[in-house]
Amino acid sequence: MTIPVQHPCLLSVVIPTYNRRELVLRAVQSVLDQRIPERRDRCVRPRSGADQAPAPLEVIVVDDGSTDGTVAALREHYHDDPRVTVLQSTRGYACAARNRGFAACRGEFVCFLDSDDFWLPGTLRCILAIFGHYPQLAFVSVDGSTLATPQRPALPRIVAGDSPGWSHAWFGRARLAWETIALADEFGSRRLLRGDFFPAIINGDLFYLSGMVMRRACAAAAGPFNERFRYFNDWEFFARLCLQGEGAYLELDGFRRDTGRPDQISRRRPVTAMPRRHLFILRSLQRRAQAARYAPLLRSAMLDADYGMARALTATARTRWSRRYLWRCLRGGHKIARSLATFAGWR
Repeated sequence: MTIPVQHPCLLSVVIPTYNRRELVLRAVQSVLDQRIPERRDRCVRPRSGADQAPAPLEVIVVDDGSTDGTVAALREHYHDDPRVTVLQSTRGYACAARNRGFAACRGEFVCFLDSDDFWLPGTLRCILAIFGHYPQLAFVSVDGSTLATPQRPALPRIVAGDSPGWSHAWFGRARLAWETIALADEFGSRRLLRGDFFPAIINGDLFYLSGMVMRRACAAAAGPFNERFRYFNDWEFFARLCLQGEGAYLELDGFRRDTGRPDQISRRRPVTAMPRRHLFILRSLQRRAQAARYAPLLRSAMLDADYGMARALTATARTRWSRRYLWRCLRGGHKIARSLATFAGWR
């Protein structure tokens, strides 16, 4: 007989932060304001009456060497709240902070919430209800929106409407199916997309960390965030997570992103960052035993990534390096006409 794993906490929320004193307080409070049921109900398998129910949630804030009084502010606001733990580390950037927070968390489910984002009321209750209805899921993602700024209006549906993988021509190769599911009264019925997201995510990122809750066992099996790189590490992690089992996307506006500030890494990345990381992700996935069944799809995605890299190098006038990737496309029979046209344009 298999004995269920006992978890002292239902949900762990890991929040890495660096010099965002006011923003991280908002993020933490958005978690604590969630109405998480004291009992698991449908979220997990029932246990005997003698088993003690776990704590609903814990928040682990990992301060990445802030110098603006972030730690003092957190301790002032939450020193008497046992749900909040503050860890301090030297500057190692977001991925290192996430890995340290994950090592300390105890929940059956985990979420990595960026310190400049926050959840809307009721989001976690809906996500946990999905896990309860579909116990085989490795992760559940919801959608979200950006906050309006003086320079730009709010952007809705930043997951399914703005993430590049959803609009890729090969998105339909993934075995995904829509269905309608009833949520709590204030949310009514919502559409749920469920299935194997791996064939879709190898062609472009699909999710946001702040909008996803995953089983901690699946996140552990996927492996830690890659601390060597600062761009698109979440995409690589999501691809490995998709290999751990079926996932779901819930059509629910559940979180907000605060964008447009100069301290955000995404504002400083070079034009070649995305195609370079795409190639790295695909090469690393090809070495994983779990991805062997997707070998033809990975080969096709690699050729498409070669073409994307060639285009980016051409845009930066590095035609010598671009030529190498275009030749790979031609040898693989991928986008022959476009590749030849790019060659012709250099003459």
